[in-house]
Amino acid sequence: MKEEPTRDGSIRWMSWVLGGSKNVQRAADDQVVGKHRLWQLIQMRRIHESKVGGTARMLSSNEKLCLSPLIFRQSSTVDGDVCLLTDSPYRILRAAESGNLDDFNRLFVAEPARLEVRDSKGRAAVHQAAARNKLNILQFIRNHGGDLNLRDSCGNTPIHIAIEHNSLDALEYLLQNGADPSALNDKKQAALHLAVELNRVAVLQVMCKFKDRIDPRQGGNHGRTALHLAAIHDNDECARILVTSLADSKFKYFKAEDTISNQKSQNFIAFLCSVFKMCLTWKYTKYYKHQCNINPLKMKDLGVDNRQPCHNGYYPIHEAAKNAASRTMEVLLQWAESRGDSRHQMISFFDAEGNVPLHSAVHSGDFKAVELCLKSGAKISTQQYDLSTPVHLACAQGAIEIVRLMFGLQPAEKDQCLCSCDAQKMTPLHCAAMFDRSEIVQYLIEEGADINALDKESRSPLLLAASRSGWRTVTSLIRLGADVQVKDSGKRNVLHLVVMYGGRLDEFAHEITMANNQDALEMLLNEKDNTGCSPLHYASRGGHIRSVESLLRLGACVNIKNYNGESPLHFGARYGRYNIVKKLLNSEKGAFIINESDGEGLTPLHIASQQGHTKVVQLFLNRGALLHRDHKGRNPLHLAAMSGYTQTIELLHSVHSHLLDQCDKDKNTALHLATMENKPNAITLLLHMNCKLLFNSLDLSAIDYAIYYKFPEAALSMVTHDSRAEEIMSLKSDRHPCVTLALIASMPRVFEAVQDKCITKANCKKDSKQFYIKYSFSCLQCPFVQKCGTTGTIKPTPLPALNAMVVHGRVELLAHPLSQKYLQMKWNTYGKYFHLAHLLFYTIFLVSVTLFSSQLMVYNHNSSFNITNDALLTVENNITNAATLKTVAVMIVIYVFINSAREGIQFYQQGWPYLLDPTNVVAILLYFSAIAMIAPNLTNCLLEYQISSASITVFLSWFTLLLNLQRVVIWHSVRYRCHYCGRLQ
Repeated sequence: MKEEPTRDGSIRWMSWVLGGSKNVQRAADDQVVGKHRLWQLIQMRRIHESKVGGTARMLSSNEKLCLSPLIFRQSSTVDGDVCLLTDSPYRILRAAESGNLDDFNRLFVAEPARLEVRDSKGRAAVHQAAARNKLNILQFIRNHGGDLNLRDSCGNTPIHIAIEHNSLDALEYLLQNGADPSALNDKKQAALHLAVELNRVAVLQVMCKFKDRIDPRQGGNHGRTALHLAAIHDNDECARILVTSLADSKFKYFKAEDTISNQKSQNFIAFLCSVFKMCLTWKYTKYYKHQCNINPLKMKDLGVDNRQPCHNGYYPIHEAAKNAASRTMEVLLQWAESRGDSRHQMISFFDAEGNVPLHSAVHSGDFKAVELCLKSGAKISTQQYDLSTPVHLACAQGAIEIVRLMFGLQPAEKDQCLCSCDAQKMTPLHCAAMFDRSEIVQYLIEEGADINALDKESRSPLLLAASRSGWRTVTSLIRLGADVQVKDSGKRNVLHLVVMYGGRLDEFAHEITMANNQDALEMLLNEKDNTGCSPLHYASRGGHIRSVESLLRLGACVNIKNYNGESPLHFGARYGRYNIVKKLLNSEKGAFIINESDGEGLTPLHIASQQGHTKVVQLFLNRGALLHRDHKGRNPLHLAAMSGYTQTIELLHSVHSHLLDQCDKDKNTALHLATMENKPNAITLLLHMNCKLLFNSLDLSAIDYAIYYKFPEAALSMVTHDSRAEEIMSLKSDRHPCVTLALIASMPRVFEAVQDKCITKANCKKDSKQFYIKYSFSCLQCPFVQKCGTTGTIKPTPLPALNAMVVHGRVELLAHPLSQKYLQMKWNTYGKYFHLAHLLFYTIFLVSVTLFSSQLMVYNHNSSFNITNDALLTVENNITNAATLKTVAVMIVIYVFINSAREGIQFYQQGWPYLLDPTNVVAILLYFSAIAMIAPNLTNCLLEYQISSASITVFLSWFTLLLNLQRVVIWHSVRYRCHYCGRLQ
């Protein structure tokens, strides 16, 4: 009888039949199937055959990565086969979670590498077993060589996972069997750090059983130990376990003999770290022995945890005080007492910033922590590195209850604290006044604080409170009798500061009057600071209209001036304070101060025009302000043009049109000044107003300054103006005789805009009969003329604009349609005729050179035969007497002489740059070789170098002809046309 298929065999058979479809997967999870069910599944195979290849795509990317090395080994022969859920590599994770050892064993035997399979968080079977507290799975993994220190994607080991899920049995087993409790995860947390942060008291009790393997001094993030974390989170039970159960642990990291004995098993870097830790321990022991008078032997008895700072220099006692962990602080202090040290020693630790725990407790604002520090012996007069005491900090925070507590518990230290100063020489009263802590200010003064103490900048608490807008404190200090006549280092009194920072002068004056200081108030009204400004100056500058009204009502002087000769009206005009200016002008002396000038001769109208405050300018003009000039001879329109304020220019011109063409002491007009400051909008407006184009004392116009300073915006606004452009382009000065040439040399983009403006197109379609393009060549016809130095005759410069483009290499200007059209016109007019004449003249020279060379080569060939000297003389006589060659030689000489004279004139005009042109060098070589070729004939002799000279001459002459005929590149065409048209004009 045939054997029944086993469960595993039937499952594999069904997997092959259905290719891993969902129906087969559900069938595989049932009990062992019989033959009848197997026959039905085989019949269904035909239906699902088309789905075999597609089921593999249903797997996720992570599953495919894990299945490929583990499960699909059997499917390498049959493409498309997949496994069932019971054989999935992730099944081992579920088995580890449930603790099903049989299923776990089956999956491991099928593929041992499944111990490395991970889920989406990077956790393997060992992590899942530790999380669910499954000891049997952990034992199985350890017995089969599994890694108990395997890390997940967050760097957590199984010990971390066990602590996180409070799996005590798993944790104890892992510690017993060699798992590393000092491994850090990605958050730089060891097992002890995580247990303390999560406040796992039971976990710590389990870990205490393995204190020889636990390092309580191990640093985590920022070098914080577990005791630091307990202090931060106020986990007092965890802190108690740490200091009582782990403080006396003798572990290998802190014993020199163990370190040296185990250095062979550790790497060299770990050994150096151990030595470095011992050095740090000795260093801090020595430091705190000096700071706190602590016996180093007692420090050793205390253990190592509470004396280790983090990387930021904080000790656990500081972290507890800073985070208001009063319970943890009490634990630390009680433990210190139990080890034979006083609380005073424990509470006197200094951190990296010189803070004792009392400073940190005050920072946290926790009343109990402060009280605990004080009762433990902390001194309220202890100063940190910036010399501030805990009283300074409490006063700055406004913690009046903490201040009362400190003074109540330590009355002997009160007077010293009230007089102590920090690095800025501020007392606690200064700190309270600076942050407007009026209640603390009253309390400190009642306790005996100096109400008029000065800080480093000579500020009393009253001045400091006013500079920080602490108006409640200012009122309280005045009522308590503070000196209102005190001045700071800038010689500013309290009234200056009240006005500057927006205080209410009415209330301030009322408080001073109530304090019987009316005379002092009158003195404060017109006092000057180190710049000569009175409170009314600052009120005008800041725009405090109510302060101005109050000052004027109290009797402040309106025409008082600072050290620069500026009155409050000048300040109001400078900053555009319309209402304040109006208020000052409406005062009794308003008519007398409207035309007052400052140290530079500027009136308020000058300043308002310079800053562009049109409404203020209008107000001054309506009030009858005079049009004075400043010390440089400039009127308000000049200053408005320099700043580019067009509305102010229009306003001034509409009232006083004669200001437009007035000149300053340097004969600069408003147009000059606007150009010097590169204000194109102001330039355009002045030109629209038909300002005159004048020259200053340096014989320079406005366009000269635009070109000299290379201001393209200013130059563009002038040379492209709708109605004044041609007038500006025709200006001539000693610096720039021709504006066109200066623009081409300095600002080609601006001249390109000028060229664009000279082309006018009809406002219609191009295919229309009315369409036209109008070219204006006025910008290319420079009116500049040269005078001969000897005769004084005037000679025009041929095509100056185009030649300037060639000299400066302005290809974009030469390629412009306007330049091309201009050259085309000149070429069609006379250029091409002279060019043809030149080519004809050169052709005669070329024919002569070719004919002479050919005849010379014939005679040279005949002379190569072996003949007598008499025959050679006969040949030479025939050459000498040949009339044709004589005529050709004369023609060559005439051409060379004429062109050499022309080249000499060019060399005289251009200088040494003439030789930089390759065409000129070729021409010079041609002339020299031509003379060398015909010279022997003129002397009736035949020399050997004559043949070589003839060859060179023929080559250079034909090469020059090619240069004359080339017209491919636009640059050569433009330059050639410019050359001929310019020479012949």
